[in-house]
Amino acid sequence: MNNNGQKNFLDNFRNPNGSYHIPVWLIVVGFCFNWMLGAGLMIARLCEDKPAAVGQTAAENQNPSAATATTATGSQKTKTKKKKSPAAILTGLGVFAVLLGVVDLPDSIQYLVWCINNDTGISYAVEDVAKNGIWIISGVIMLIWAQRLRSGERIRNKITAIVGDAPHMHISEVAEALPASRNKTEKYLQQCIDSGMFGEKAYLDMRSECIVISGPAPMSKKERAAQEAARKAEAEAEANLDEYEKILKEIREINDKIPGEEFSAKISRLENLTAKIFKIVQDQPEKQKKLRKFISYYLPTSMKLLHNYQQMDAQGIEGKNISEAKQQIEETMDTMISAFERQLDALFSTENMDVSADIAAMQNLMKADGLIENELTDKIDKLQ
Repeated sequence: MNNNGQKNFLDNFRNPNGSYHIPVWLIVVGFCFNWMLGAGLMIARLCEDKPAAVGQTAAENQNPSAATATTATGSQKTKTKKKKSPAAILTGLGVFAVLLGVVDLPDSIQYLVWCINNDTGISYAVEDVAKNGIWIISGVIMLIWAQRLRSGERIRNKITAIVGDAPHMHISEVAEALPASRNKTEKYLQQCIDSGMFGEKAYLDMRSECIVISGPAPMSKKERAAQEAARKAEAEAEANLDEYEKILKEIREINDKIPGEEFSAKISRLENLTAKIFKIVQDQPEKQKKLRKFISYYLPTSMKLLHNYQQMDAQGIEGKNISEAKQQIEETMDTMISAFERQLDALFSTENMDVSADIAAMQNLMKADGLIENELTDKIDKLQ
């Protein structure tokens, strides 16, 4: 039986409020099987609470205050005429049927043995044993059914208490509160929805993994992940921006403290290259992985050399050690600028490949359409 068929079959045993009920055809089958089973089912049906209409259930879900008022108004009737639950009736009948079968079974077996030994009345003895077996089986069926009714009622009451007045709730939260596995929780919730416990508009939204009682569905898991990733990327970008601005500001402050025009111009060039590198990374964060060594070693080392130069220049003397150290840093400055220029150029390697691919594709298309001559083709080849 497929899932739809199973659901339709189970719907025959549920009221709109989610409780089980016993259909008439099942009572007839019970009488055909065993009069005790049929009588138990019939008594249990008579003890059932009358199910609320679907419209009434939906109205109560939409207007809880009205439902509370109605409940309060009818509280007197409920107190004066409270029916026993079908589970209690089935339990009592089940225990009675099992005891009746068990008590009479030894005598029936003993009589069957006597009939077999005397080769007479065996069919009647077998019939007696079968009847006792049917009593026991019927009682066990009623006890199992009563237990299922109690279990289902407890789960429904618990789910109702867990969900409460919330417009929606994550399935995982309901599963943790029950507690039950995710698959069982989905099954329980779907049964509650199918029975109308949460109103006609309730449904399971698997995109957001929620049960939606009213209103729009919450954000889906994929949308939440995308939003979280965007928030994280934005925070990282802001952190990087603050760090980049801090480094550029530090370079400018060092440059302001150094009076030499030639060396100051080199520092300005270094600052300009660094700012361009940072701008590319801000606009294209995926290129940040190409700057790991630049960020972690080359740039900090350059900043350290500039700080050393500024400190030595601030001493106001030109001793041998200071002069030699400053000269080494000045000579290294050209190498640093060249390295920064190459680092900036390396960030455009992907763009260079894209440009070459676009030119080649356009050239081939023009050749195929006969839009360019060989002389013009040679010129395009030279551009590449």
